[in-house]
Amino acid sequence: MPIYRVHIFDGAYEVPHKRTFTYQLDLEGPGVDGAPDRLLEALTRLASTTENEPTDAPCLEIRDASTDTTVLEWNGA
Repeated sequence: MPIYRVHIFDGAYEVPHKRTFTYQLDLEGPGVDGAPDRLLEALTRLASTTENEPTDAPCLEIRDASTDTTVLEWNGA
């Protein structure tokens, strides 16, 4: 299973900006349903509660950890 870096943006601003989140995900398997939603919700909650960085329009970016290529952009819609 590939390893990805996960980034949350509110517009052009990355939140929480002081942390790096790395996950091992299977983006093509049957278990992917809901995974981007759960990550977006959890990291948005983390940003607003522990980092005091509320987000109005959060967007999730999943990038390949070795190449930094964006493989998925997700805004929950």
